[in-house]
Amino acid sequence: MAVPLDLKPFGLPFWLDLQRPEFPSLNRNRSVEAVVIGAGIAGLKLARCLNRHGIETVILEAGRAGDGASSRNQGSINHGPGMNYLDCIERYSRQVARELWQLGLDNHRMLRAQIDEYDIDCDYQIDGMTSLIRRDLPGRENLIESYRREYELLRDDGFDVSLLDEREAICAGGNEIYAGGLRYEDDAQFHSGKFVLGLAQAVARLPNVDLFEATRARRIKDVGAETVVVTGRHEIRARYVFLSTNALAPQFVPDLEKPLRAERGQVFVTEPLSECPCRGSFGTPLAWWREIPEPDGRFRLLFGGGRTRDEPDSLFPQFDERGQPHPELETEGSRPSVAHQQRLDAQFAKLFPRLTSARITHRWGGLQSFTADDLPQIGLFDSDRRIYGIAGFCGRGNCYSDVGAEYLVATALGIPSELEPRFHSLIESIMKPRRPAANWVD
Repeated sequence: MAVPLDLKPFGLPFWLDLQRPEFPSLNRNRSVEAVVIGAGIAGLKLARCLNRHGIETVILEAGRAGDGASSRNQGSINHGPGMNYLDCIERYSRQVARELWQLGLDNHRMLRAQIDEYDIDCDYQIDGMTSLIRRDLPGRENLIESYRREYELLRDDGFDVSLLDEREAICAGGNEIYAGGLRYEDDAQFHSGKFVLGLAQAVARLPNVDLFEATRARRIKDVGAETVVVTGRHEIRARYVFLSTNALAPQFVPDLEKPLRAERGQVFVTEPLSECPCRGSFGTPLAWWREIPEPDGRFRLLFGGGRTRDEPDSLFPQFDERGQPHPELETEGSRPSVAHQQRLDAQFAKLFPRLTSARITHRWGGLQSFTADDLPQIGLFDSDRRIYGIAGFCGRGNCYSDVGAEYLVATALGIPSELEPRFHSLIESIMKPRRPAANWVD
């Protein structure tokens, strides 16, 4: 008889199961040049960019720094978006595809520079990202041909990729279920919790930057030449407001609801294993995984996925029937569900049958935000209230957070961007807010 799955002991992400720094709560009214709402990777990098230009900045975090999607992920640094290279070329052009992938590499370079600058010990390593083809799913032959064509195009455009044949895929994945694969050699892995918390500490030490936890922004209102952010008890007057709450952005700018779909992902981590289960990050339809090195030389396996994109129990409405923030959006969106976990466990049993007896130490959910065209919304969210924002990371926060922060700050301040001019134009052309291609069909 099967034992009912009990998720009560779970919920804390592995990435946050460590000693965490604490930051104060806002205790008085303030008047500053800029307010950043959200202390995840995007919000922290926005504050860092603003500080570089001498802008006094307050960061508001409703919970604790890094507590959202920034620490509920695979811990991978990818430079390609959610779509594949062939689809991107067909949708836009080969030039746009090349620039978009290069944009991700620039983001990776900037992220690595922060690790070095602030001496953040976050287990950074470059071990690649491999997409594997499964025999047990339909369309295998078409996918093999698609990966071959994609490999040739990416290689010709200067990207470091490898095409895996059947033998190499089986060896990399450790299972005869695989028929081939495509690897991005430059993609990396890190401990996302150590990174975001290390970045939070570094940013909070910058001059003229204050980071406040347990301080929820309730409303954003226009008051003449200023914008006022209202918290539970206090107000902050500012010239600029930057919104970096990802899936919760429509709570402040309701007309962003249609392009920003809130979805829950789900992840678990095994106990330490004596043998390394894989090397690098991997993905297939319905599953993704990576190894996590332990200080004593052992390894854990992180495993996520287990759903189709339209699984009803993984989708969350922004508002209730009265137009108020839906009460389950934050609570259930970041909490593991039994139905989702059963699907995830089924995938794990197929791909790692030798590890099904391993004890699971962490299970958690993570609220993400996806657009219909797999690209984020970056730019001016609300001209009347002067709200700039970045949202809809589509599972690629470590691909867009730095370049998005650079672009937003440059746009708001009216100064030249540190990004190459073609990247500034690229973001404006295919990532602008309210573009029709980002909207989900009801």
